[in-house]
Amino acid sequence: MSTPPTTNARPSGAPQPAAAGAAPPHSIEAEQSVLGAMLLSDRTHYAFVIEEGLKVEDFYRERHREIYESMLALFTAGESIDVLTVTEHLRSRGRLDSAGGQAEIDALTAAVPAVGNLRQYAQIVRDRALLRRLLTASYEIQASVHGHEAPPRELVEWAERAVLEVAHDDRQKDFRLVGEVLHAEVRKWQELSAEGRSLTGTPSGFADLDSITGGFQPGNLIIIAARPSMGKSCLVTNMAENVALNKDRRRPVALFSLEMSEAELAQRFIASQASIKGDDLRKGRLRDEAKWKRVLRTAGEYDSAPLYVDDSSDIGIMDVRAKARRLHQQAQAEYGGLGLVIVDYLQLMRADARIENRVQQVGEMSRGLKILARELNVPVVALSQLSRGVESRTDKRPMLSDLRECVTGDTLVVLADGRRVPIADLVGLTPDVVAVDATDRLVTARSDKVWAVGTRPVFTVRLASGRGICATGEHRIRTGAGWRTISDLAEGDRIGVARQLPEPSHTIRWPDDRLVLLGQLVGDGSYLSGQPLRYTTASEENSAAVAGAAEREFGARVSRHPGRGNWHQLVLAGNGNRWRPAGVNAWLRELGIFNQRSHEKRLPVDVFQLGNEQIALLLRHLWATDGCLWSGLRRSNGRVVTRVYFSTASEGLARDVAALLLRLGIVARLGETPSEHGRPVHHVDVSGVTAQRRFLVEVGAFGPRVAPAEKLDTALATMPANTNVDTLPREVWAAVREAMSERGVTQRAMATMRGTSYGGQAHFAFAPSRSVIAGYATPLDAPALAAAAESDIFWDRVDAVEPAGEQEVFDLTVPGPACWLADGIVSHNSGQIEQDADLVMFIYRDEYYFPETTDKPGEAELIIAKHRNGGLGDVPLTFQNEYPRFLGLQRAA
Repeated sequence: MSTPPTTNARPSGAPQPAAAGAAPPHSIEAEQSVLGAMLLSDRTHYAFVIEEGLKVEDFYRERHREIYESMLALFTAGESIDVLTVTEHLRSRGRLDSAGGQAEIDALTAAVPAVGNLRQYAQIVRDRALLRRLLTASYEIQASVHGHEAPPRELVEWAERAVLEVAHDDRQKDFRLVGEVLHAEVRKWQELSAEGRSLTGTPSGFADLDSITGGFQPGNLIIIAARPSMGKSCLVTNMAENVALNKDRRRPVALFSLEMSEAELAQRFIASQASIKGDDLRKGRLRDEAKWKRVLRTAGEYDSAPLYVDDSSDIGIMDVRAKARRLHQQAQAEYGGLGLVIVDYLQLMRADARIENRVQQVGEMSRGLKILARELNVPVVALSQLSRGVESRTDKRPMLSDLRECVTGDTLVVLADGRRVPIADLVGLTPDVVAVDATDRLVTARSDKVWAVGTRPVFTVRLASGRGICATGEHRIRTGAGWRTISDLAEGDRIGVARQLPEPSHTIRWPDDRLVLLGQLVGDGSYLSGQPLRYTTASEENSAAVAGAAEREFGARVSRHPGRGNWHQLVLAGNGNRWRPAGVNAWLRELGIFNQRSHEKRLPVDVFQLGNEQIALLLRHLWATDGCLWSGLRRSNGRVVTRVYFSTASEGLARDVAALLLRLGIVARLGETPSEHGRPVHHVDVSGVTAQRRFLVEVGAFGPRVAPAEKLDTALATMPANTNVDTLPREVWAAVREAMSERGVTQRAMATMRGTSYGGQAHFAFAPSRSVIAGYATPLDAPALAAAAESDIFWDRVDAVEPAGEQEVFDLTVPGPACWLADGIVSHNSGQIEQDADLVMFIYRDEYYFPETTDKPGEAELIIAKHRNGGLGDVPLTFQNEYPRFLGLQRAA
């Protein structure tokens, strides 16, 4: 439900009081019958009700909402719904009493007149909920009017939107038989064939374009994009006049112009149709009588033309939809509705205030226009401005990938099942991914289809933690100042990465012996093709662990071969051969890690689907090989120094280990030490007292690391935590100042409230710790500050942004959260506009970029880059800048 600009009305989800003390519309009997029938039905029947859109908030009684919410959770998890499962689910959530207890659930099954009428009962519940929403809207409208909460015109606009949203919420199309659809289509095809017409939509007035598209099709969203000064506004005003003045059939056009005033539009229309230079019109140079006659004749034609303009400069998607609906309804009697809606242009529309991210705002706008096109069954043309990335290429002609900002194929996407998969391996799929919601909490969400974009110039962003991302310059990632493009980043900017990756809701489990063996072998084992499977160590505990696990789990024959001092080697036999692998050999091949040399070693993808307990076991045994737990005194000053790190010759393995630590809430830093005699050594460092303590608790130690771990634990117990490790960006102080200003709290008063000394402006010059911001959130009663202090984001720092040549890039879009994790880095959606569009066209004028050398002066190209239901191509046009107007080549000749 929409709310006016400022409101103190009740939450829209809550039932509102009705007139004269009457209860809002509802039917307790129908609600009981729905729930009771679901408890008694099989999945086939109650699935219909859930999938037809019965919502928790459709129930009037709170205990019924509780019960239905549990039913939805069980249904989503693929579990059955009955008295026992619902009762146990409510009990596990601590909600059984608020749902009325066991007796209430038992009573529901006795309240059902006929189980077979489940869908009819659900419809009654939905109808009553619709009436309550209408009642709520009317109540909020009355309250806003009586409270004078906004200027009258704003209140009228908001009231209209509120009622329209109530109606729209219930207006969902149902299935239709394909045969019914085909009957209508066949009739249309017969008419076109008999009349010899190929136009099935609204003609643009450009013959070559219409021959490819068949006209702008009803229900389609058409995006026309270009760089500034290419003539976007000129082209759509030409299209508008072509449609509204069409000699064969005039059709109403709604033109929303956010860039030009109605007076400027009028000048353009006259200049274009009367062939009078725009500059002459603006300056009144019309002494030639022939010009005046053309002006008057053209103005007369427009008197009867159904061309409507709205030059509101502050207009949002809801305003556009509401105004277009009204105009469409008004045009029904004479014209059968609107023929075309034009929005000039997308990026100038007023944003939804609930969404702070501008890119997501534009995506919501494009989605809203697509919904409008489908709802009215009218083509909607929206202009969009391309980024300056187009101009960084030698070839300036726009391409479809210019609407997408993408990452390279090796970028690891964090999936909801725990795995980290290169985006190139996800092309064509719609995976569930880990994302970040509006409160900076990690959530899971379904992505749209992943696609390959093509080859683009890319940049590598290197972070202080050793993480990084390689993407196009206009790709956006989360920074302390909001979403920023990579090309706008500078050294020192704070970048959001996940503080802890969530444990998958459905984990896999391996035998513990396999995890012990994997950790030990990846650390100190050799499993190359054509060689014995060997393990080398100086630790008796590690040796015993490997031998025992291999024997118990795979029946391996383990032999021991002594070396220098305590060093010795275990050889694991009984593994078959290259043609018929068996035992440990076959297992390592199944995992996809067999025949990896030291610098190539990786952890299998499947280990990221393990539960946190088993991940800790794997890490414990990895650390027992090439890990270090150390504490001691610094020689220079005698201070206690502590170290927790893992070393390896494989950069990939180091990144795998860091990702596993992130599952346990440990943000590690990746480093590299050059070697004079070979490959560099890669480190995974766990730094800071808090993180090291967490490591000892979550991972622990095994074998040769047990004694150092005990010594480290003792040292950490006497050391204070460093609050400068996990700090928030300095930009959070702006939110603190805003909260203080809203509540009229001065800096001195704030210091008193926090029990600290007054520090003046210098207090806001540093990056605050989470505890500091939490200390502001409580006395200021500021939920946004509390969310920042408790967020799931760790704020890393940019070390460098470097060109990385040209690479093939890929993109995915996540509806809702509008972001995803690129191996922990919070990465933004892109491609939303292109994805919503049915037809995408670009304007290109070679003479704009190369005025001295172009061989196409006065010419333009309309590049059809995407056409969901037809062909692609380039449409040649003539551009006459003095009017300005575009003409098809035939008309220009």
